[in-house]
Amino acid sequence: MTTTLVESELLARAARVGLVTSREVGDRAVMLQTYEEGRRYAVVLHGRPIAWIQVPQKSSPAGRGEDPLVRQRQILRQLVGTDLAPLELVVDGVELWTLAGRGTAMGAVTTSTAELAEVCQAWGAATAALHRFGTGSLGAAPTAPLPWVLKPDRLPPAMRQVPAGSARALVLRTLDNDRALIRTVQRIADRWSARHWMHGNLTEDRVLVDRSSELRIRFTDFAVGGLGDPAWDLAAAVDTIERLAGDPDAVWGDTNAGCLVEFFLHGYRRAGGPGVLDPGMRALRTVTRAWDQATRLDTTTAQPPRMSSPAADLRRTPTLTQRLTLARQLATRSAQPGLLAA
Repeated sequence: MTTTLVESELLARAARVGLVTSREVGDRAVMLQTYEEGRRYAVVLHGRPIAWIQVPQKSSPAGRGEDPLVRQRQILRQLVGTDLAPLELVVDGVELWTLAGRGTAMGAVTTSTAELAEVCQAWGAATAALHRFGTGSLGAAPTAPLPWVLKPDRLPPAMRQVPAGSARALVLRTLDNDRALIRTVQRIADRWSARHWMHGNLTEDRVLVDRSSELRIRFTDFAVGGLGDPAWDLAAAVDTIERLAGDPDAVWGDTNAGCLVEFFLHGYRRAGGPGVLDPGMRALRTVTRAWDQATRLDTTTAQPPRMSSPAADLRRTPTLTQRLTLARQLATRSAQPGLLAA
């Protein structure tokens, strides 16, 4: 593997602060693995990640014009001592260095159904602990950015200027034209609160399961975290559990997704979590996941799928259209009085 000048400097910096030794660097026992097109690196020693490096971006992916690293530094420094977030390393430079958290990513956990239930319950309790955490003594906690789906009329050009027949265009067209989704966006945006900590993007690669002693759950990547609405995290966690379970081809096999969701919510409620699972939040979270899927479809296929007709939707991207159908159903349900959970 050829090492670039940037990677060589990062390895040298890791040696200067004692994260690795110069001999380990010279013996090629340590290497960098690149993620997110060079925006994120893992420092790997003897095949095991020991630290993560995130480099600054000119703007956030949703065009908010802010550097997520600034937000993460503020959050990590306030969460010190909670054992919920990685520890920041003090290293010269503009990058954000953090120790690799102990444990296995939630999406890589393979075990029995009984143990998955235990893991989901612990995940719920850890999420409640994050939501209930105080703002600390380092000044005002940062406010989490509003999810892009709650401001569809102010999307950055990079999101709006997509090919008319692309999968991403289908997602935006659904969001713009479905009446139930339009009303849901307005309702959720009006009542969005910023009174509790939230992670902002609870996906399977951002939740770590540690069984080295007792079962512990930790979170990584707080780029869109801060004070926000905890119901958004609950919607994201439920979406993640349902994608990992309930399908023989899914990561967790043909386990009962509804049962695992109940264990998660039980752990959350028993730990005093302030959020409420809301079908409207679930609908909008489902739309954001559909956008992520559509982006992969448009950028990883030799000929991006064209969505000019419903028949093309079902033939080429059935899971995408199923996800959008679910979003519309949840949005319709959210308008019905008395249906708080979905």
